[in-house]
Amino acid sequence: MHNGPINPHLHSFTRVLLELRWGDLDAYGHVNNVTQLRLLEEARVRALGSPTHTSDADAAVGQFGIADTVSGLRIPPIFARASATTELLVAAHSIEYRVPIRYRPGPIAVDLVISDVRPASVTIGYVVAEPDGSVAYTVAETVIVFIDRTTSRPRRLSPEETRAMESIVQPAVPLRGRR
Repeated sequence: MHNGPINPHLHSFTRVLLELRWGDLDAYGHVNNVTQLRLLEEARVRALGSPTHTSDADAAVGQFGIADTVSGLRIPPIFARASATTELLVAAHSIEYRVPIRYRPGPIAVDLVISDVRPASVTIGYVVAEPDGSVAYTVAETVIVFIDRTTSRPRRLSPEETRAMESIVQPAVPLRGRR
């Protein structure tokens, strides 16, 4: 269970705090939809480990490039470990923008859960929220497929990878399209 601030949509989760940049805003003064997908990507890499961790800058901290700004439920580093022989490709995104994110100093919270484990893929759910849990801005999911680099075909998760991921599976994020 997460020991820090709460998220009204999630029980146990992994939290990544990210700073917004002035350039993330669009002409309407809120964080652009494409930028929000980039925030999800950055949170995912920081929480799951960098697929390029063996060649990342020396200043990168943490084993497998898992950032020290990550708190809460620890996601096993199978993504970073697998990256030596496996492409980790986005197969699908689902995203719902609930409230515009406006610029402000201080971080935004991206809370992640592993919500589904399939033979060759994992679904990651996100809630982008105020760090105190008072506002949920965006709810989203990403399906990551494991692709064998030598065959360019999906590869099954090993039994160990499956067990590790299944041990932390949480309920799916509350996408309205699922009702």
